[in-house]
Amino acid sequence: MAKTEDVAFAIISAAGDGRAKVAEALKQARRGNFGEAEECLKDADEHLLKAHKLQTEELLQKEASGELQGPFNVLISHAQDYVMTGMAMKDMAVEIVNLYTQLRAK
Repeated sequence: MAKTEDVAFAIISAAGDGRAKVAEALKQARRGNFGEAEECLKDADEHLLKAHKLQTEELLQKEASGELQGPFNVLISHAQDYVMTGMAMKDMAVEIVNLYTQLRAK
């Protein structure tokens, strides 16, 4: 990827797609559609992994090697925040889906 801003937007997009899948998983679990919820969580994993990989390969490794030049960019901060919160949301959603599953089993 060429520009830091392009990388940031790609990370935000992938992480946002992951977060949307997490929200859909919770909605499906609330409705008792646990198979769909699990599929959404798998999809969320793929999107969040893509975002994390972009973050690592296009930002962190290049920063460490000195390739990434220029002043701090607030879009990078936003992108990293999106990845972090998306991963945290996904971890919590797994637990919530498990709780919904247990409650339905009773």
